[in-house]
Amino acid sequence: MATVEELVQQYQTDKALQDEVAAILADGKVSISEFVTFAKKHDVNISITDLPKYMEQAKKLGFIK
Repeated sequence: MATVEELVQQYQTDKALQDEVAAILADGKVSISEFVTFAKKHDVNISITDLPKYMEQAKKLGFIK
C-alpha cells in the first residue's frame, strides 16, 4: 500500500500518473467518485474526509487553481 507522500514523489517522474492526475483535475475539481477510484487504483490508504486537505495541497502545488 502506497502512502500519499510516495505517490506525490512518483508523480514527479511518472508521465502516465501526471496525465491521469491532469485528466482528473481538468475541470478544476475532484468528485468523490474520482477521488475514491484514484485511491483504490493506486492502493493508497486515504479517507474521504481527507479530500479537502489534499485539494488544498493540490492548489498549493499548482495542480488546480
